[in-house]
Amino acid sequence: MSSLRITVAGLGLAFVAAALPAQAQFSFGLAAGATVPSGSLNDRQNLGYNGLATVQFGFPLMPFQLRADLQYNGFGGKGFTDSFNRARTGVDTRVISGSINGVFNLLPGPIKPYLIGGIGYYDTQLSGTASTRKVGYNLGGGVKLGLIGTSIFAEARMHMVNKATLDVGNNLTTARFIPITVGIMF
Repeated sequence: MSSLRITVAGLGLAFVAAALPAQAQFSFGLAAGATVPSGSLNDRQNLGYNGLATVQFGFPLMPFQLRADLQYNGFGGKGFTDSFNRARTGVDTRVISGSINGVFNLLPGPIKPYLIGGIGYYDTQLSGTASTRKVGYNLGGGVKLGLIGTSIFAEARMHMVNKATLDVGNNLTTARFIPITVGIMF
């Protein structure tokens, strides 16, 4: 009799597992905001801006989703003196990135705080120099407000890319920046 129960339970789990992909939820979003340079990037860059396109995949009633982001960050340059004692002005930086992130919802309901983090590929360029292409990572948090058919979100994440940008002394250093983004998911 116990083998019959195990067989029935196994078939039940198989049917549930087969039904889950049919209920998977995809959403996409667009966002924009300000980007705060941090660390040595702050030595030569002003407050910047960002744009984000995202696709998110998850299952209903599960607190964890996967999210893929494409992001552009731009910074206007501050005046600084380089390692050869030359005055540099108007040296802007741009960062284009693609990342895969995990999103963990902290609370159920229409207002959901969440943690987000992941790994990505970052193309960083200081105007007038060659770009660097490096793997980096990001970690942060945000909050989603669920509406009918859409949700609005606001988040802040620290992005870090090792040896990706030039510091004031013309040495490669870690690029750190914090995009503060507001957007909508469909």
